[in-house]
Amino acid sequence: MLGGLGKLVANKILGLPRGTNLSSYTQIYVAFFLSALSHSSGDFMIEKRMVSRSFEFFLLQAVGITIEDFVIYIAKRLLLRGGVELKLGKVDGSWAGAVGRVVGYCWVTLWVSWTIPVWLDGLNADGWSSVDRGPITRLLLDKWKQRV
Repeated sequence: MLGGLGKLVANKILGLPRGTNLSSYTQIYVAFFLSALSHSSGDFMIEKRMVSRSFEFFLLQAVGITIEDFVIYIAKRLLLRGGVELKLGKVDGSWAGAVGRVVGYCWVTLWVSWTIPVWLDGLNADGWSSVDRGPITRLLLDKWKQRV
């Protein structure tokens, strides 16, 4: 449903041609914005000060996709110069495709792990959650707090 609304905004309302990067990214950002909007209502019910956390977290996921796409674009260009054609998204059994998928899974795991404190730290700070999420998450939270 969110994808359909993204297509409506990108292609019908804004008139962006289908299949273009601008159309695709508009759809992604609209979908994550709507997801943030729906999650922020729950945040509001828990604590009014937390409403912005869903927007930060979900829009950061769209940013993560944008960064990932840019890195893939650069990698394809560099590998193509070396004679390796990278076809990510298509299971072709090649070593480059397998490496690309593994790197992609690692990227998603890292990005979500790195950005989830934006959403969850408010719960911990307000005493709503005191779950010990383990040493890796504590390390990431500490790094995040130092950065912010």
